[in-house]
Amino acid sequence: MYQLLKIHIDENNIETWNNLARLPAAVRKEWFAKHLKDVLKTLEQVKTNFKNQNPWHQIGFLLIDDTLYKEAESIYNLMYQTMQKAHSDFGSPAYYRGISRFLQGRFKEAYEDFRIAHQYDLHMKNFNTPSTRAIAYMEETIFPTREIIRKNQEILIKDLNDSRKVEYKIGANVLRTIHKWNSASPLFSHGLSQGGGYFLTLRSAKGEVKGIAIDPGYDFYDIFRNLGLGIADIDAIIITHDHDDHTESVEGILSLLAKFNDHNQEKKTKVLDIFGSSGVLLKFHGLLSATDLFGNKEINYKLLVPGNNINEIEGKSLIEKYGFTMRINPAYHSERWTNQESSVGIVVETSIKDKNGEQLKIGITGDSRYVEGLGKLYSDCQVILLNIGSMEKEEGKLLTQHLGLLGCINLLKEARLNKPGLAILTEFGEEFSGKREIISKIIENWVQPLAGLNSGKSFAKNELRVIPADVNLEIKLQDLSIRESETNIFLPYQNIKIDETSPELIKYKFNG
Repeated sequence: MYQLLKIHIDENNIETWNNLARLPAAVRKEWFAKHLKDVLKTLEQVKTNFKNQNPWHQIGFLLIDDTLYKEAESIYNLMYQTMQKAHSDFGSPAYYRGISRFLQGRFKEAYEDFRIAHQYDLHMKNFNTPSTRAIAYMEETIFPTREIIRKNQEILIKDLNDSRKVEYKIGANVLRTIHKWNSASPLFSHGLSQGGGYFLTLRSAKGEVKGIAIDPGYDFYDIFRNLGLGIADIDAIIITHDHDDHTESVEGILSLLAKFNDHNQEKKTKVLDIFGSSGVLLKFHGLLSATDLFGNKEINYKLLVPGNNINEIEGKSLIEKYGFTMRINPAYHSERWTNQESSVGIVVETSIKDKNGEQLKIGITGDSRYVEGLGKLYSDCQVILLNIGSMEKEEGKLLTQHLGLLGCINLLKEARLNKPGLAILTEFGEEFSGKREIISKIIENWVQPLAGLNSGKSFAKNELRVIPADVNLEIKLQDLSIRESETNIFLPYQNIKIDETSPELIKYKFNG
């Protein structure tokens, strides 16, 4: 090619090496690949007093600039040996050999070269030299940063290899909310926005406590870790739709799953079962085929379609594996990745028996506007999680993407009228700060049947309660008792009152 460019370069003639700079980089790389051995032989035969080091640097600089670092190292290694034998300036080749090694990621060897160059510079009484700065970079930045990375890696490996803690940190058959607000808006957020997330533990038919993350959104994993739990404690993920406040932590969880499978000491492949909507499938499609270092599958995915019942995944019974099945309901809420209302609501049908001997069912509305009859889809649920979203903004109009205040009332009237039960109000917009308790009470009051209601009647223990969710809310599913914030004792949900003295954190108190 260089012949076609009419550029004369002879690997045996140093005088022609100036023409190398005139070649395109790709052509020059080809020339070096073909002639570097001859160039080294030519340099070995150079007769010089070493005051003129241009032939060495002429080649060395070009090699470094062309990212041919190993080849540059060979040039400067030869130069170093030659200069050292001649008792000449070996500091310069040591420095540039160090650069070549540094750019290959061989930091310790590079550091030793910089020290050799520095010692020579001190001998020659040169104090403000590149070698001095290079040593400072290594000692003050490169090595300390690498040490931080090493320590973090050790912490990660230790964390990944921690045993499962879910059974004694939370226990079986517990529902925990892992969020506060329903979204993070930089324009309106005044505090930490934590949106999307529940953690459900169930005892499988085999007696194992299984951990299921539901809609893990903003800060889910940080809050989850603060509970003393880790990736080993998550067995499945259920996702109602593809919006960030319901999925933001999914990628982080999957990243930790990959690291767990690469580094766990037992060399076992952990497989996550993921259940999600059409939008979720599209959003995470590229991650769902993930495998570990040995080619083992890491993720099973099950598509959630309204009207379907989910009883198995990859041919394995959900009752046997987790202690639940699912009934998929529609949710009237647009997904980004489908541009359709392909979001879903879910009824989790557990194998737990309530105090009446009935199968305990948990309704999760997901994000949805209210549509007449929606509540009837949850009429057999003893627990319903409602995502309120926001307040109605226009007179006489319901919200188009969320339940809102009136949607929650209408849904619960359809689902729970004249029936006892527990409704958990979740996914508040931050405009509800300081008002979550009263909003829940308004919904609770208006949901109660008016027929036969006496003025001043107190709520009986068999009536529906509406309780606002916060990161402290923990429900024991066998008897629907709620953990009291100060004593950590579980009390019947009918005896819980809400303390919102601090608008940032709800406390659940005994209503004696």
